[in-house]
Amino acid sequence: MVQSLFADNGSSNKFDRIVADLMETGLSVCDDFVSPLLVSSMALEARELQQSGAFRHARIGRGVSMQLRPEIRNDRIYWLDTENPTAIQQPYLLDLETLRQYINRNLFLGLFEYEGHFALYPPGASYDIHYDRFIGALERVVTCILYLNDNWQAEDGGALNIHQGHDASTLPLPMQILPQGGRLVTFISEQFPHEVLPATRDRLSLTGWFRIRP
Repeated sequence: MVQSLFADNGSSNKFDRIVADLMETGLSVCDDFVSPLLVSSMALEARELQQSGAFRHARIGRGVSMQLRPEIRNDRIYWLDTENPTAIQQPYLLDLETLRQYINRNLFLGLFEYEGHFALYPPGASYDIHYDRFIGALERVVTCILYLNDNWQAEDGGALNIHQGHDASTLPLPMQILPQGGRLVTFISEQFPHEVLPATRDRLSLTGWFRIRP
C-alpha cells in the first residue's frame, strides 16, 4: 500500500488516482502533481514574498482565540488571494479546481471553495500533532499540501508525520512523508492527526483546504 501511495502519476489520470486513494484510505500521496518548472516558480514567488516581509508568524486557534504559540507551531505563512491569483499560482489553482470537482462527483462531499497559504518552516521549526478541522467549525473537509522543495533528502528531516486517528485506518500508521518538490498530499481533514517534524533546511509548502459552506 505504501508503495502504491508514493507512485508517480505517470500516464494515468492523477485526479482519478487521488480520488480512489481517498475513497479507500482517506489519504493520497501523488508525486509530480505539477511540473518541476511550476514548483520552482512558486517557490521563487514564495521566497520573494518572504524577503519583502509579507510572511507572518503562524497562529493557532481561530477567531478571537487565535494566539502565537511558538512552542506548538513556529512556521511563517502567507495567505493566497484565491479570487485574484498571480499568474504563477493560477495553473495550480486550476488543477485544484479540477480535483475539487472530481472529489465532489465521487465522494459527494459538497466541497465549495479552496483556501490556502504558503508555509515556510525555517531550520528547526515544527508543528505539534493536530487536526486540521477545528472543534465546532466543520468547514475544512479535505487537506491539500503541495511541497515546493528542491532535491529534498531523508537526512534533511522535515517529514509530515501522519498518525492514527479516532477511526481505525488500513494504512500502516504512523507514516512519515518527506516534503519532496511536486508531491501533493491530500487527506480527509478530520481523519488524520499529523505533525511537521523539524528540518535542517528551509521547508516550503503550499498548504490549503477544500471547504464546505458553513
